[in-house]
Amino acid sequence: MAPPFLPFERTQLGDGILRVDLRSFDSPAVVEAWMAHWDEIAAAKGLILDLRDNGGGNSGHGYRILSTLVDRPSATTVWRTRLYRPAFRAWGSAEGWHVAEAGSIEPDVGHRFAGPVAVLIGPRTYSAAEDFAVAFDLAERGPMIGEATGGSTGQPLMFALPGGGSARVCSKRDTYPDGREFVGVGVQPDRVVTTSVADVRAGRDPVLAAAMEAVREAAR
Repeated sequence: MAPPFLPFERTQLGDGILRVDLRSFDSPAVVEAWMAHWDEIAAAKGLILDLRDNGGGNSGHGYRILSTLVDRPSATTVWRTRLYRPAFRAWGSAEGWHVAEAGSIEPDVGHRFAGPVAVLIGPRTYSAAEDFAVAFDLAERGPMIGEATGGSTGQPLMFALPGGGSARVCSKRDTYPDGREFVGVGVQPDRVVTTSVADVRAGRDPVLAAAMEAVREAAR
């Protein structure tokens, strides 16, 4: 039997470093779990957030967690979506765009972790987890380690398919505030570390090992 899916899981790694696996931002339960274990998080000498298996969910849940890690307002992605107006199409006019400015993550003054932080990302990091990665990058809060993210975010428009099944299409385009693209290419790590088949067979996690090294160094 497969182990139960845990969207939030924490592990003490030694030397006061706490690893927190954030595997989903679907439910506010992940924020509730974060706050429920705040005393343990705040007491850590260093923090590693593992988003490598986070397929996304609600970006706001990730931003709420990030608000406890920053000491100044931090920008989020900007996005745009098409403005489809049938009459304009009939007139041969070009379609317009609705463009949303970057949001801002305000620090949680009552809960702040000031120690070193590293974030693990990879090709299974998608959607709202990529939005978190962009915001973390913009906050300059610590290194992102691993591989480029999946490169697919944007509010999905869901619809049924004839004969059964369903499909989803991105209804908006997200970028960094300066226009840098990550859809289709992924959010890039500060330090590229890959996991080989030999690593998996031997039970090694070189991405986590690199993050532990970085956090230990920053905590000195």
